[in-house]
Amino acid sequence: MNETTKDAVLIREAARGAIDVALVLGSGLTAAIGEAFERTTIPYERLQSLAFSPLPGHRGEALVGTWYGKRVLALSGRAHLYQGFTAEQVTAGVRLAHAAGARTILLTNAAGALNPKYDAGDIMLVEDHINLTGTNPLLGNEETAFIDMLEAYSPRLRSAVRKHAKKRHRLREGIYVGLLGPSYETAAEARYLRGIGGDAVGMSTVLETIAARALGMDVLAFSLITNAAGAQTTHEEVTSIANESAPLLAELIEKTLPEL
Repeated sequence: MNETTKDAVLIREAARGAIDVALVLGSGLTAAIGEAFERTTIPYERLQSLAFSPLPGHRGEALVGTWYGKRVLALSGRAHLYQGFTAEQVTAGVRLAHAAGARTILLTNAAGALNPKYDAGDIMLVEDHINLTGTNPLLGNEETAFIDMLEAYSPRLRSAVRKHAKKRHRLREGIYVGLLGPSYETAAEARYLRGIGGDAVGMSTVLETIAARALGMDVLAFSLITNAAGAQTTHEEVTSIANESAPLLAELIEKTLPEL
């Protein structure tokens, strides 16, 4: 029994059954799990399959329980390429969620706006992505090397989100650009990324989406817009804005959850 399988058994036991939906919570977005989530907390130290190095806004905990009738695994904190982790390590949480039973995964991130119509606090439903990280979690895996990435973000699930969104959610829909990081974009880079079709930019999500699609999982993703890309900002400011706006994202997730 490998480490992922062992960890999946632990999570299933905590959930009292197979996981229905998995969530990955980005910087400052732990509040997006909502108060209705009755959960058990498992520190990442107990999950041997996960690589993790603490960052502000990333707790390093697996939250397992029931939310609106769904058995949910919420990963509070993720590994990033810019921390020195490999693409395989960055996507370990996706494989763990799948091994625990999840066939739907909801990814969240804090992102900078490339689209000039976006404002801090907007929620962008990810329609598609551009992977500029320079790597791929499927490298060296011949069995899953050539997966179809058209409609990587489930049209059915995106439609469900739109149905429940209200004006207060400030919902946008656009293209997420994934970069290596950890430095923020220069003004010239932001103009370039906008020019190739990006609406928001960040340092996560794209590799997780690729790994999830290789496993046959349905993917839904949200970017919480925290700043304008190419403008001066700090990680503390990004996390602060994410914390402030997370309750609206939590509300939108809760309304959509029964359909995931």
